[in-house]
Amino acid sequence: MRPLVLAHRGGAALAPENTLCAFANAIALGADGAELDVHLTRDGRVVVHHDYRLNPDICRDARGDWIEAPGPRLVDLGIAELALYDVGRPRPASAYTCEYPALVPADGERIPLLEQVIALARNAPKPFRLFVELKSSPFDPSLSGPPEILAEATVRVLRSCDYIDRSAIIGFDWRGLLAAKALEATLECWFSTYPRSWFGEGEPPSDHEPPPKPALALLRQWYRRGGAPWAAGFDGARYGGSILSALEAAGADGWFPHFSDATEDAVNEAHARGLKVGVWTVDDPALMRALAARGVDAICTDRPDLADLGH
Repeated sequence: MRPLVLAHRGGAALAPENTLCAFANAIALGADGAELDVHLTRDGRVVVHHDYRLNPDICRDARGDWIEAPGPRLVDLGIAELALYDVGRPRPASAYTCEYPALVPADGERIPLLEQVIALARNAPKPFRLFVELKSSPFDPSLSGPPEILAEATVRVLRSCDYIDRSAIIGFDWRGLLAAKALEATLECWFSTYPRSWFGEGEPPSDHEPPPKPALALLRQWYRRGGAPWAAGFDGARYGGSILSALEAAGADGWFPHFSDATEDAVNEAHARGLKVGVWTVDDPALMRALAARGVDAICTDRPDLADLGH
């Protein structure tokens, strides 16, 4: 069976990320679903956006001016304030624009509520899965809502929209995933993991998207000592260095690693432990096909238009 094709942030290389325009485009392209990121606003609403702060490379204010860095934290803004910002076009000549040269702008796009994305997904011509990433910061808790509160609010929206059976919760902060699973046992939770290269010696490859060096050093320190806040007691170091053993013990439904960690042996072991496997983020069609041949269950991509995996 071929893997699910998940449009990363709705297909960020093609349309403004995490917008209704992007998700509609993913549906039109025939993607099986989308990965999206959620945050809590000051007034407790669940909104779809990637960064903890409004990104100056994609956000314009009510006057049409590009916002200055650092942008305001989403957790400090109410839903009415967020509605003032246009996120439909990247800043000209920015690094973001250079990264996504094929992106088609859509002026007037706003940061959507999770329930707006669900309403769009519900009207897709075929079942459209939502992989909802809970965004909470283990490094600086002031940047986001508490993971357990975000999980509770997200589950509440999925329930009220009757979309539990077509959704999965993902995220690197496992505290939120464990909270979501405790609230709704039937809701699939696929635990995201950082690239293993982050925890070895030396500099990780650039395509592994390593964090700044101070954050990387802290991650490595937490990993070696155990007690990483995002692991919620299920540190790999406590399970003989086996992340998959830790995920199985945590009750995960799936594993969501960087594609470089989804080796044939790792995928087989995950499946043997009853874990589904989804990988992030793959834009090379040849690599997509190779991962499909290994038996991964889902591929997250910025280019769902290139995912010709057979139907």
